[in-house]
Amino acid sequence: MRLFLLFAAVTLTSALKAQNASEAKPAPEQLQLIVDTSESLAARSLTVQEPSNFSEGKKALFIPLLAGYLINKGIAGIQQLIDDRKNRYTAQYSFAERDHYFYNQISTSAIDPVGLQFNGFKVVRFVKRHDRQPDTVFMAKFILDTTADLMDEMMNNGIFRLRLDSIMILKSKVKAPKNVERLNMDFEINFTTSYRGDDGQIHSDDPIGKFVFTLRNAPLYNADNPQSVKYYDSLTRTKPPLVGESFMVPRSSGFYKTKNGLIKSCYGQGLYSINVSVKETSKTKFVDKVIVFTSDPALNVGSQVLQKRYGSGAAALPASSGKTSKK
Repeated sequence: MRLFLLFAAVTLTSALKAQNASEAKPAPEQLQLIVDTSESLAARSLTVQEPSNFSEGKKALFIPLLAGYLINKGIAGIQQLIDDRKNRYTAQYSFAERDHYFYNQISTSAIDPVGLQFNGFKVVRFVKRHDRQPDTVFMAKFILDTTADLMDEMMNNGIFRLRLDSIMILKSKVKAPKNVERLNMDFEINFTTSYRGDDGQIHSDDPIGKFVFTLRNAPLYNADNPQSVKYYDSLTRTKPPLVGESFMVPRSSGFYKTKNGLIKSCYGQGLYSINVSVKETSKTKFVDKVIVFTSDPALNVGSQVLQKRYGSGAAALPASSGKTSKK
């Protein structure tokens, strides 16, 4: 009898330890990036207009992708970001989606914007539960900026910009301090493209755009806290623009077959990929890396779109470098 009781006690103790270990282990998280390709205002508004000084017979060039092309704008913006130091007060995670189509149809031009189907994207982090539906703990949605002057920029210069549509942070990835109530968060968004030029040259994962968006001292969302609700409602209402820009995705040189079986040349639907890196910190002192956005040069084929400057460059920045400045 004693032996049985001893065996039962050992078994129960082992079971309780296993249960406690299971409860202490955090629930697995999943990251997801979802591209929005529904019909948009931009798709309906992008109609090609012929300039008054247009001369027939001249071959159109996709200027943004010509090697050595410069856009001399000087410094376009200054951002102060979370440093890359790894410690218990910081966390970093990434979202990625590859090989999406920017347009919903082929074209006879490499830079034809008609048929644009990219409207934006959202990133979601949710916790998987074995006994119920996954809980969304973080969501951010970014949309194509379709204000009037930027629509003209899309047509005239082949450049698009993004705005924040909405965001919700219910739980931090950072684990310290134990009860995180406010966060500093950085988003770095990179667009790349793969295409074949008229000369047959293959371009793989060429960078075409970069965006940065930052939140400072943001409260975690709490429906019972009026200040928290007001903070997130304000972001949804104002839809702040992101710092940075991207070229429209170039179409790849290819062919199509007519109903009569003839093979004719065309340009594809514009293949692109998105990578979103998110950094969190619960300590403001780790927001000490400076990034200078400049488009001089904006793009060389196969090189960085926007430059990052550190060290001596950062020392020359004004004290208000955490704010965006445009020139």
